[in-house]
Amino acid sequence: MNIQEQIRDLEATRAAKAARMEAIMVKTMEEARTTDEAEAEEFDTLESEIKTIDLDLARLKRVEALNVQKGTARVVDQAAGTNAAAASASRSRTGDGHIVIKSGEQEDKFQGQSFTRLVIAKTLAQLEGLSASAIAQHRWGKSNPSLAAILKANEVAGGGSGSGEWGAELVQIDGRFRGDFISYLAGMTVFDKLALREVPENVTISGQEGIGTGYWVGQSKAIPATAQDFMAVTLTSLDVAALAVISLKLMRESSPSAEMLVRDALVEACSQRIDTTFLSDVAAVSGVSPAGLLRAVSAFSSDGIDGDGVRADIKQLYAPFISAKNASGLTFVMNPALAKSIQLLRNALGQAEFTGISQNGGTLEGDPVVTGDNVNANHLILLKPTDIYKIGDRGIQVSMSRDATIEMNSVPAGASDTPAASANTPVSMFQTESVAIKIVRPLNYAKRRSHVTQYIDDANYGAADTAA
Repeated sequence: MNIQEQIRDLEATRAAKAARMEAIMVKTMEEARTTDEAEAEEFDTLESEIKTIDLDLARLKRVEALNVQKGTARVVDQAAGTNAAAASASRSRTGDGHIVIKSGEQEDKFQGQSFTRLVIAKTLAQLEGLSASAIAQHRWGKSNPSLAAILKANEVAGGGSGSGEWGAELVQIDGRFRGDFISYLAGMTVFDKLALREVPENVTISGQEGIGTGYWVGQSKAIPATAQDFMAVTLTSLDVAALAVISLKLMRESSPSAEMLVRDALVEACSQRIDTTFLSDVAAVSGVSPAGLLRAVSAFSSDGIDGDGVRADIKQLYAPFISAKNASGLTFVMNPALAKSIQLLRNALGQAEFTGISQNGGTLEGDPVVTGDNVNANHLILLKPTDIYKIGDRGIQVSMSRDATIEMNSVPAGASDTPAASANTPVSMFQTESVAIKIVRPLNYAKRRSHVTQYIDDANYGAADTAA
């Protein structure tokens, strides 16, 4: 008996049991009485059996959906795709006009590929008037079977996210694609590498910035007045966004390399903006962007370019934390090039001065190191991640349009709250056969205490001694 036959048999059994339950209750209503002990026991037994059948049916239907995807070769109706020329070398055409997708394709050729394919499938579905699941099945049925299943579930009504319903697992699978994309972004940014203190958005947090001073007081003498320092941190959701314009030809003929282009255009734009603001001294813009962590922080000057200079600089950076009795759990942040320069420092015997550090991070004199390409090359930063607030990450919002009109300028003039004539020439996506893809990531951060970031602004370890 195959899976389809098992499903039919279970559905028939379920219907019979449900009919018997209905008959029991109809009989008691007709006789104007409650169920007797035997009827109640039979009814409860039938109800329990139906629940078991429902669970088995849900499992069988999931297996049935998975079996559609698996196999060493499968035939996909050519109508599910729109461009046979875009088929890869792993696809061949049969004599009856179908496309055979052969085995051997990898699940993911690069991190974030699944999310990118989800975007491409939905975009092409809008452009070509086909279903997104059919496009996903045609293009990536072998290498990404769960993607087609997700899109198919979004097209067919009747599923649910409750326990035992056939769509429940798809909710978890769908989360994988957004999570995968966020994981890639986290790998790109210092902001996401650091274990910042997560708090709810739209809150104001009050705290004590400094402690009062106590005094020894002589008999009958006046007690000196003590002042306390308090502060407040308010975190509201702000948005970092990126907008990419891509030709329809690129979308239709995408291969893994073209998909990486789509992904990188979105991710790199956001990651650069997040870190260049997060690790800077820029001022906050109300309602737009937060201040950089280095804002209102006085930089230290480096004490030298050799190993002794590095150690002296670390001592300088530690001093404010030690003074505030808050010197545990600190992390160094620097550019990979600066980390490599520290790694290459040698003493008079030719031995490495600092063995735990590399361009990818590691440790420096016992403290963890996080590196990022968007950190200033001459900044050696020491901070306490748990004393920096961030709002909970709500993921990435993705929008696509082939009908939008875009100001293709890094300083667009358009605003919906204060409409004005655009100084830049708008470009129609429809007229230029292009697609605009927009991502928006809500986030915000703020210091928990004012001293939690310190930095050297002229670090140049390993450089030639010009004085010599």
